[in-house]
Order: sequence, then C-alpha cells, then structure tokens
Amino acid sequence: MLSDRALLQALAELKGNPEQAAAVVEKGHCVVLAGPGSGKTKTLTTAMARALIEDIPDPRGVACITYNNDCAIELETRLARLGITPGDRAFIGTVHSFALSQVIGPYARCVPIGLPPDFKVASKSQMKAAVETAYQNSIGSYGNPHDRWKFASEKRLRDVDRTRPEWRGHNPELADFIEAYEVELRRQGLIDFDDMPLIAYRMIKANGWIRNALCARFPVLFVDEYQDLGHALHELVLLLCFGGGIRLFAVGDTDQSIYAFAGANPELLESLTRRPDVRIIRLRFNYRSGAKIIRASLGALGEERDYRGIDGAPDGDLSFWPVPYGHDNQADTIAGTIIPKLVEQGFELGTIAVLYRAAWLGDKVAAALKEAGIPFVRTDTNALVKRSSRLARFVEECARWITGGWRNAEPPYARMLSQALTLVYGRHASEREEQELSAQLMGFLNASLATVETTHVWLQRFSRELVTPWRKIARNSEQEWDVCAEMIANTDPARDLDLPLAHFAGRVEGSGRVNLSTLHSAKGREFDAVIMYGVNASDFPSARDQQTPASLREARRLFYVGVTRPKKHLSLVFQEHHHSPWVFELYQRSQQN
Repeated sequence: MLSDRALLQALAELKGNPEQAAAVVEKGHCVVLAGPGSGKTKTLTTAMARALIEDIPDPRGVACITYNNDCAIELETRLARLGITPGDRAFIGTVHSFALSQVIGPYARCVPIGLPPDFKVASKSQMKAAVETAYQNSIGSYGNPHDRWKFASEKRLRDVDRTRPEWRGHNPELADFIEAYEVELRRQGLIDFDDMPLIAYRMIKANGWIRNALCARFPVLFVDEYQDLGHALHELVLLLCFGGGIRLFAVGDTDQSIYAFAGANPELLESLTRRPDVRIIRLRFNYRSGAKIIRASLGALGEERDYRGIDGAPDGDLSFWPVPYGHDNQADTIAGTIIPKLVEQGFELGTIAVLYRAAWLGDKVAAALKEAGIPFVRTDTNALVKRSSRLARFVEECARWITGGWRNAEPPYARMLSQALTLVYGRHASEREEQELSAQLMGFLNASLATVETTHVWLQRFSRELVTPWRKIARNSEQEWDVCAEMIANTDPARDLDLPLAHFAGRVEGSGRVNLSTLHSAKGREFDAVIMYGVNASDFPSARDQQTPASLREARRLFYVGVTRPKKHLSLVFQEHHHSPWVFELYQRSQQN
C-alpha cells in the first residue's frame, strides 16, 4: 500500500539537493540528466511515488520502462520501500515487456496484425531457421544469411516507422529480407523480441483508441536509462507523450550510452533536451565517489562536466599497476597481490569488483581466483546466474533460502512465491493457482533443507520438480525456462565446474565473493573498490574502436563507465609500458586540486 509517511520522508531527504527536489515535483514533461552516482534512481522512484499519491487518482497508475530485467528488479526493490508493488497501478518492466503485456496481449485480437490468439515467442533456433528461409526467399542462395542479417537487424531496430521514405529508400534489399523474415515467423504463429515494440508501435499509431486507452490507464510514463533504449522506445515516446497526452519523466545520461550494438543512440535523448515543451534538470552532485575519483573520471571521459562531490566526503584512492607481459600475468597479479592488499585495507570481498571488456578476459581472472582460493561470482555472458534473468534470480533466491535463509526469512518466502507466480502466470493468477503453486514450491524447498547435494545435482532436481511442470502450465509469454538448462550445463562436474550449493547461494565463509563483470554488465552498479583489468593500449581503444569516430566515442564512454563504478578505490591494471592513452589522461586529472 502506498505510504504517505514514506513519501514525505523521501521528499524531505531530497530537500538538500535543489535539482532532485525540483525534478520530483515537476508536473510537465521532464528529462533528468543524471551523471554517475547522482541519485537518479532515488529521484525516479520518489517521483513515481509522488505521482501515484498526489497526481493520479486510483485506479489509474503509472508505467516505468527500463533497459533490462535487472534494472526493473532494482526499481521494484526501491519502490517496495515506499509501499509500491508492481500491479494494476504500477507497471515496471522492459520496453519489450510493456509492448507485450500492455499493448499486444490486450489488443492484438481487436486489430488485424496477423497474429493468432495463441502466438508464441520464437526460440533462438526458430529465429535462426526463419532467417535462413527468408534469405533464400528474398535474396537467393549466395552469401551467408546470418552475416547479412546483422545489417538487416540494425535497420530493423533503427527504421521503426515503415511508412517513412527511408524504409525502402535506404537499402531496399534489406527491407525485403526483414519483411520475408517476419512473414516466416507469422506463418508459424511466432514473434521475436525485436518484434514486440515494433508491433506495438504500429498498433498504437494505426488505432487512436489504443493510444487513448493507454493514456487513460497510465497518465505518466517514466523511462529509466533513456539513452540505452533505442529507436523503438523513442518512437513510442513521441507517439504516446507528444502526440497522445501522456506525461513523460525520463532519466538518462548520454555519457553512459554504451549499447550501440543493441540499437542505442545517445542522440535520441539529446533530441528530447532540445524540445521547448520539455523541462531539463541536471543532477550535478556525485554521492558515490570521492573527489579524486570524480576528477579522474573526467579525465577518462575526456570532456568537462559540472560534477562535484559532497562536502566532507573522503577523496577516494587510485592505484596504477603496470604488469610485465599480457593478460595472464595481469590476472595473476589481481588474484595474488591486488585483492589481498585491498582485503588488508579493510575491503570485504563482496564489495570488490574486477571489470573487463569481454567474457574471455573474465575466464582468465576466474581461473586465477580459483587457483588462489578466492570465491567469486560472475555477471558476464559466461556467468552461472544471468543478472537480467528473472528465473536465474529466482533459482538463486531458492538456494539462499534453503542454505540458511529460512531462519531469518531472507529472502522472504512471500517474495519467492511472488516471483514464481510472475514467472508462470505473468501478472495475474487465481487464488487456486496461487495455492497450488505455493504447495509445489514449499514442498520442493522443504525437501531441499539440509541437502548435501552439489549445485549441479540440486539444479537438476529443481528442473525436474519445478521447471518441467511449470513449463507445461505457463501462460506468461516471456518465458525463459531454458536458462535453468544453461545453469545445469554451466555446473557440469565433468568440466570441473560444479560447486557447493552454499557457495552458489553466496553463503560462504568470509566476506562474500569478488564480483567479476564486463564493463557493460557493470553499468548502473557500484562497488567500494573496482579493479579495471586489461587497460592496455591495444584494448582501450581497440583497433575496432578506431574504425569510426562514433565507435571511438563509445569506447571512451565505456572506459568512463568503469572508472565511475567505485566509491572508495580504483585500481587500473595494464601491461607495463603499454597502457591505454586514457590512463595517462585519467592520472593527470586525478592529480589536480
């Protein structure tokens, strides 16, 4: 239940920051430009709570669109403290989830879009086969269809409105390829994830009554990390907010736009800041990092910004680690010297992160940490638990509960049941369905107490006893059941990948697990100490980064994202006499007063 008291407290906490205080009470279109550590999530969640309590009468509500499920989970956790839970008055999810659950699902049967009532989301293998069939039908037998599809996919994400001249005016062969691919999916009653916002956009544009229905239900649209969400979201915003009556509250930072490969374009956020009907508010204070790290971050970015630390905050610390030879030696130095030194200084393992550009570098660090006996958890593409997967998060929470969490309700059983219901039924389940699912879940958890199973064996039983029966009854279109099979494969004892269940659950002796993450996966997160690994001249920038000015700017932004993750300490590890030129700029800025 929404709490007036919690809201008043949240508003009071923002009074010391005039920009945050102004943003949360703004009642027109608003774009909040929020640098690293500037409290943007607190600003966003407080603005949502205030709108629900003061501006929007029940049963109307708000929608909040995020970049991925991990961002959605973080927002849900923050909003829960203000008494807001996802439901009829608050949608929180990705643009794909919004398109599917709020537009396609409710209205697809009412308009002719070529989808059967029982449409499914295509699997990777189905999408691959559809690409090959479409290529044969539209282009011919020469060349590699999947190489060509990379270009087609970029066009599909960029050219959202196909009534505009550029759809066929710019590379009509790719337009034919895309349309043939979508025809093949529809023939099988399928859509893919990129289809979701595209179909929703076309439905809303062609049917004013759908736009009116969305406006009636969600008078305010909140968007988190706007710079990451791409052209489909931007076109939906223009349609709903600047042509449909919904108020926009967007938060973003063009300096942290690092997902061009997924269709992100910082210019889309910048275009909103040039609109006369939008109020722009800049959050200048960095609550995360010390002054020295903030100064260094501007050297990493290579541009001036009006960011400042909080009076009285510690300066923070930087260290530079030139290591002879390449990545293997650097990984050994991290495991054998840097992490032990940080622990000596009082940092707990769970507050330390090692960041790198690609998952294969994570393999090297993981091997070095394993050899040194240092526990770790990965959040890259080779991770056991995918942070953006709700199912993987749920599995890990179950493991935490049975390895001791049941004693102090951490995690609470009610939260796990809510997660299970969402995975199986989406947002709505009957009382009988809830009772039956709860009985299955509790039976599995109780049978797992005091288990001596390894993670691999426990996951196999989880799959048999929960995933298999739930998959048969699921009516949530956003299914990710194959994630459990991936986790089982990633703990294969034949490849020496299995581990104790308590380790998997994060319940190991000592102070937790070192975080291993790619720079992309670390965005939006913060740690007490960050070790940036492989900051070599050939890696920052790489040869690929230097192919175009745009790719070079994005690489620099990626470097900046890494440098702005730590609160107290930043270590940069690189090959001796072969450091990135940006390291030198960072060092120079860090020495300024």
